[in-house]
Amino acid sequence: MSYQHSLGERARVRLAREGGVAYMPALARPREIAFHECSLSQRKRVCKLLDEAEQLKCPGDQAGQGDQRYFRIIIMPVGSENEVITLHVPERRAPESLVALWEKGPGD
Repeated sequence: MSYQHSLGERARVRLAREGGVAYMPALARPREIAFHECSLSQRKRVCKLLDEAEQLKCPGDQAGQGDQRYFRIIIMPVGSENEVITLHVPERRAPESLVALWEKGPGD
């Protein structure tokens, strides 16, 4: 699936870092990105990252085994809870660009 061609202006993406030995809200720092608040170049960058995450994902029950953290990425294609796509990417496999998106948002 290519997110660059399937996500429109009403899409939203939520991402959070989860897992580990103990839940610490400061480490989770969930972030939501609403495409209608992003420029076209920001949306393209986010979609490219989602395409990368699609290749790195693993089943949810394997993402945070033991004390490993992972990124939970929730994609809402049309701003609706009805068509939700969830990806789990182990932190150790996450590209730096995904970590930066989680930390700083889509940027410019």
